[in-house]
Amino acid sequence: MSSISDQIQHLASQTLRKTLQTVPLGVSRSISSGTLPIFIFHAVESSPKPYIRHLYDCHSPQSFERVLDEILKEFKPLEDLSPAGIANAGADRFLVTFDDGLRSSYEVATPILERKGIPAIHFLITDFLAGTAGSRVEEKFKASLLIERLKGQSAQERQDVQAILSRRGYTGGVDEALMAVRLEDASLYDEVAERLGVDLAAFFEADRPYITHDEAADLVRRGFMLGAHSCDHPRYWELDLDAQVDQTLRSVRHVTQAFSLPYRYFAFPYKNRGIKPAFYERTRDEVDLFFTTSGWGNRMNRDKVFHRVGMDHQPDAIQALKCGWRPYPLSLIQ
Repeated sequence: MSSISDQIQHLASQTLRKTLQTVPLGVSRSISSGTLPIFIFHAVESSPKPYIRHLYDCHSPQSFERVLDEILKEFKPLEDLSPAGIANAGADRFLVTFDDGLRSSYEVATPILERKGIPAIHFLITDFLAGTAGSRVEEKFKASLLIERLKGQSAQERQDVQAILSRRGYTGGVDEALMAVRLEDASLYDEVAERLGVDLAAFFEADRPYITHDEAADLVRRGFMLGAHSCDHPRYWELDLDAQVDQTLRSVRHVTQAFSLPYRYFAFPYKNRGIKPAFYERTRDEVDLFFTTSGWGNRMNRDKVFHRVGMDHQPDAIQALKCGWRPYPLSLIQ
């Protein structure tokens, strides 16, 4: 159960979103005139993959193109994606980013972006980037796939899965319990998969959710930018400071060295919740810019931390932007 403070925060956020939707874009633009609109996507699929379906929505190629056209009516693409170019850009430009390095961002979204002349930054989870098809994936992908496979299963099978999860303290509904499993307990997914007769390694090897090293290099050759998105996509608020720093610097070094990049970008997995000033002190010399989904109102390192507006579940880009484009201190309400 969420705390009273969490409930108040949620209510304040919902109220603010509804209010901001009524504000004309011109007013939002003037209030945030020094803030570059940055949009974040994950996947572009004709039909959501089963390992994504229970994590977040995704655009079809057609809806992705419609959203881009809507943005292009109001803003121009930011052409200079260097650290200085991003830091100095204003509200007349926009930037597109993709998190996780999913295969559809390369195979489906990139040709659309090229056709429309829109640059983008792709943030890669470095432990999942392989030269050939591999089986290591985001643990929550396994949860979503197993939830999908549980549909139509017998009551006994669901009870068996519930028993496996409850032994480690994950109670409540089976779907919610699967999603709640922490990274250190990820072996539970293998136990559940075995009970359901699902070969996780074979499934993900055949489907290959992520782009390969060669495909990432091809993005660079085609003029797109790359950044790091941690080593294995943990929730940073569940990590201690040393682990946060390690995940960040190892992934940034990997991307920078593997692709000979003259810049160093990092996007927090999920958000920068749980990040303290000491984190930035220990990483600032090796990261040029940080990107998150909750950070505009944070005075801490404001020159280096850039907020992004999530677009996976948004059919209306301008409404999404008005909700997320918040001048300080309104942006403290996430």
